[in-house]
Amino acid sequence: MVDESKQSFFGKPRVANLLVIVLLFLGFGIRMVDLTDLPLDFHPTRQFLSAIKARGMYYQYADNIPEWQREIAVQQWKDADVFEPAVNEAIVAGGYLLFGEHLWISRVVTSVFWLIGAIALYALARRIASVDGAIIAIAFYLFLEFGVIASRSFQPDPLMVGLILAGLWSFDRWHTEKTWKWVVIAGLLSGMAIFVKMVALFSLLGAFAFVILSRRTFKQVIKDPQVWALAIITALPIALFMIDSVYISKSSNLSTNLRFFPSFWPDPQFYVRWKNMIGNTLGFWALLMALIGMFLTKPGKDRALLLGLLIGYIVYGLIFPFHIVTHNYYQLPLFVFIPLSLSLVGKALFQKLAEINNQSNFIRVCVVGILFLAIGFEMWNVRVGFVRKDYRGEPQFWVDLGNRLGLSSSVVGLTQDYGNRLAYWGWKNTEQWPTTGDLKLRELAGRAKTFDDIFNDRTSGMDYFVVTHFKQFDNQTELKKKLIETYPVYAQDPEYIIFDLKTPLD
Repeated sequence: MVDESKQSFFGKPRVANLLVIVLLFLGFGIRMVDLTDLPLDFHPTRQFLSAIKARGMYYQYADNIPEWQREIAVQQWKDADVFEPAVNEAIVAGGYLLFGEHLWISRVVTSVFWLIGAIALYALARRIASVDGAIIAIAFYLFLEFGVIASRSFQPDPLMVGLILAGLWSFDRWHTEKTWKWVVIAGLLSGMAIFVKMVALFSLLGAFAFVILSRRTFKQVIKDPQVWALAIITALPIALFMIDSVYISKSSNLSTNLRFFPSFWPDPQFYVRWKNMIGNTLGFWALLMALIGMFLTKPGKDRALLLGLLIGYIVYGLIFPFHIVTHNYYQLPLFVFIPLSLSLVGKALFQKLAEINNQSNFIRVCVVGILFLAIGFEMWNVRVGFVRKDYRGEPQFWVDLGNRLGLSSSVVGLTQDYGNRLAYWGWKNTEQWPTTGDLKLRELAGRAKTFDDIFNDRTSGMDYFVVTHFKQFDNQTELKKKLIETYPVYAQDPEYIIFDLKTPLD
């Protein structure tokens, strides 16, 4: 057996283990900064969709809830768009039952999922590269500013990333040991990742296919019963969900007609925007280093694993070209490929440091100090971003607006987050007017309608049109002119305007 202390720049294994524990502790701690502030700092539309679902699940069973609130909350949950199973929301709703309804519980839950992914990442990177490389991998994974912000957001992606990493680690164990125990474990973890969010399929399928075919022919693979078992166990959960949601309950929005745009592919500007999105989130320099890192391991299953993850990500971006360049959280699958590949860069770097400095303890202390200095600067930037703005005063505005509109009125809205803030805090559901981005998306999909058709569809039989998103209102001049010239103002203040659709002007 090889002495690990000789392999690691940091010396004895317990020193490296201590470093990992400290990194995990700090990684969790930075995600708890400004914990109780409201989730309006990162894609609030997506976060409040999950918040509405979790509240509905909780109110269905909670005691001491006014019956009218229970009825509205449950109905809002039932009416909410379904893009994937509400696993994350159900876990948070369980937290509500234990500790009360606090939105910050979602941040604790998703942060824990991300840290579980860090543990799986460390185990896999340690096997692929070294202890030293694995430390670099989890340092990048835990402390990159975008990762910290995104990993505590109330959406399924942090759980998906954690489960992808756990699935890859268990798949690696199966590919090494070829036992039925690891077939089941890898299948369950990978299947759960895809069940939580279907786009996990791209990373996992790419990695699995490239690794399995790296040592065997296709004919040998299809004759292996363990491969078939792994595929069936992995696919079964999402297959059952799709059968139910598409053909039985018909509750899911799994259509790709507003997501899949092959017309983007020949456009060079698309690839420039994609590159810029990577640069603004994970850093284009990190991607370049990761691409180099793939070639720091010998041809075989490890390089195949990294190549499969990269190809899976590229295919994923081509399938969802509009979202890959407009929604930064669509880059989260790169938190699997980039840290794993950077672990090989870290291994090479620390090997060279150890060779040049002859395992000097002084140099070790200096390097550890530099590492934590970099982490400290990144944590400070994250903290400043969290505390710079306080959203705790936000709910009262929406409560007052909901009261102004009344529970029984029917309302069209051009409001923030597709009406989710008004629905959550104001208990008021609205028919949302499309944003300029929505109109552009429908135009790209060949589903554009005339203004008059949209207006008649959305306002027919409605009582009020409420505007709180004034930037959108100013950008949609046809809508603004129609409302101002055709309908009287029912109520107005600097933050909202309500038009009375029931009594048009003469």
